[in-house]
Amino acid sequence: MPEFRIDELAQVSGVSVRNIRAYQDSGILHPPKRQGRVGIYSEDHLARLRLIAGLLKRGYTATNIGELLRAWEGGRDLSNILGLEQVVTGIADAAPSTYLTADQLRELLITADASHDTSASAVQAGLVEHDGDRYRAPNARLLHAVAALLRAGAPAQAVFAFSAQLRDAVDTTVHKFVTAVAADILRDKQPEWMPTGTEIPQLAEYVSTITTQTESAAAAAVTHDISLYLDAALGDYIARIMPHLQQSHTP
Repeated sequence: MPEFRIDELAQVSGVSVRNIRAYQDSGILHPPKRQGRVGIYSEDHLARLRLIAGLLKRGYTATNIGELLRAWEGGRDLSNILGLEQVVTGIADAAPSTYLTADQLRELLITADASHDTSASAVQAGLVEHDGDRYRAPNARLLHAVAALLRAGAPAQAVFAFSAQLRDAVDTTVHKFVTAVAADILRDKQPEWMPTGTEIPQLAEYVSTITTQTESAAAAAVTHDISLYLDAALGDYIARIMPHLQQSHTP
């Protein structure tokens, strides 16, 4: 099981150290185990923070959340509500956010063109956003993929333009698809419908499958197009140089 110090937990969860401590003080987040004077947090703490964040986004107050969680842990009949919240917020693991200092962002986005302001380009492309004296990356996986392209030598201007266009196109397409899936789930359901205890695992499995296979479909489409356009872009060049290569190897 992964273990975190409080600053590491803040990094992976996107919740500030100050708020983590406030959640502990209010009782909605269990205290860490102690190793000497150091508090050690577990993956259970990370899951609880993501659940709290999901509830906050849906308009719950910290007081509401405390009452819900205490009631849930006390065995009252709130498991269906919170189970549904966990299904919805659990997929945040697929695209976690992260925080970086200005120096960390510059070190990550290294490019051969030293004059290129990669931090400004990352902000413009929507890969990161200012958060006080640091940067927040809403999608850490996408940011690190962009960094890998830059390290491989891909031209920075093209990389940032591609990431911005890809993010916008995927956002539009996925929003339409997920809206249709959600509408299908809720079709014929009463306005105050909540899944039963036996339905929650089925719904969780369905959501997980939709998430995984949608990502696979997107990756397959991108891979196909990369192959197609690489062939179109470089095929003619390869065809032109082949006779010269053959001549150079003729005795």
